[in-house]
Amino acid sequence: MRTEDVGSAGLAARRLVIAALACGGFGIGVSEFLVMGLLPQISADLLPALSRADPDAAHAATGGLASAYALGVVVGIITTPILVRRLSERWALIVCAGSMLLGTIATAFAPTLAIAIVLRFLSALTHASYIGVAAMLIAHLLVSGKYGRGSAIVHGGLTGANLLGVPVLTALGAAGDWRVILGSTAVFFAVPLAALLAVRVPATAVATLEHTSGGIRPRSLLTLIAAAVLATAGGFAIITYVAPVIAVARGGDDWVTGGWAMLAFGVGMNLGNFGSGWIADRRPGAAFAGSAVAGALGAALLLVPGIGGAGAVAAILLVGICLGGGSPPGQVLYMRELLRYPRLASALPSGAGNLGSFVGALAGGAILAGGGVGWIPIGALALVGLGLLSFAAYRVARR
Repeated sequence: MRTEDVGSAGLAARRLVIAALACGGFGIGVSEFLVMGLLPQISADLLPALSRADPDAAHAATGGLASAYALGVVVGIITTPILVRRLSERWALIVCAGSMLLGTIATAFAPTLAIAIVLRFLSALTHASYIGVAAMLIAHLLVSGKYGRGSAIVHGGLTGANLLGVPVLTALGAAGDWRVILGSTAVFFAVPLAALLAVRVPATAVATLEHTSGGIRPRSLLTLIAAAVLATAGGFAIITYVAPVIAVARGGDDWVTGGWAMLAFGVGMNLGNFGSGWIADRRPGAAFAGSAVAGALGAALLLVPGIGGAGAVAAILLVGICLGGGSPPGQVLYMRELLRYPRLASALPSGAGNLGSFVGALAGGAILAGGGVGWIPIGALALVGLGLLSFAAYRVARR
């Protein structure tokens, strides 16, 4: 294959690579959340006897696909940067995109649920590194060094998937074969793979921080990670159980369905992502705190009696802003904490986000089982509040 140098090809080649990397982000979002939407079809195929005898149990078991993916992302925060540390950024992204492409196709052919769960775990190992290194590469290609904006572009593909790709493909999967639909999402990883093979990116493109001196401050870093995980957990405590939460909050406004709620969530994620990405490079602390405050306001709004359908939709939109707006400023803040380890830093926003989603789903489920759906917004508000307190402690520690 003929390769073309970004430096000589100019603006057209830069735009091609940036668009292709965003397409990979779209593929990550689609393949991750599509599995959740197709759980009934997957469980009926891989657990036919249990699905007939106890559908709820079958769905719960098949939910292991989502948990395995989230765990794979968290494990991949450490393992993947170590494995690709000697590769150029271009080849690191080629490895990440190729791994996700093969893992997605293999999952579509999995003969058993156990094998599918293992494949989903393996597919997720390069998730965080792809998003992080792609954000760094885009920042270089924009000739700006603006890592927050680069993160927003890559995450724009992911948030766009929640707004467009996931609803459409979920509907197609429900009416057809889940294996075909899931397998077809591999094309979104083939696009960046082909673009990176065709366009030669300078080896030093995203290595500008590799030689920067600076030590790691464990307390400061861990406090920042805790803030991100807690704020994200609060949002996911609501979104994981959005159907029962909306049913209570909307009152008699039956027009507000789960579909409307998820549409509002998708819009909120995109607003949060691009809004915080725009200011993250200048004021990352304000962008991070603002996103968390939006989540707190959303949870608080769900506690107001008689808010009706419009208020419930507005609350979910605010939660979407919280979950969509945390990664771009997180990218900048982690880069500042880990100046000598930019690839590890670039993987942390996605890793912390997925750990937060895991914690939030567990917390929301425990609250639902122990106190009822009305307590979920209270628990979510407490989690986001703890996240804001942790972030305040981080800011004090940085001074």
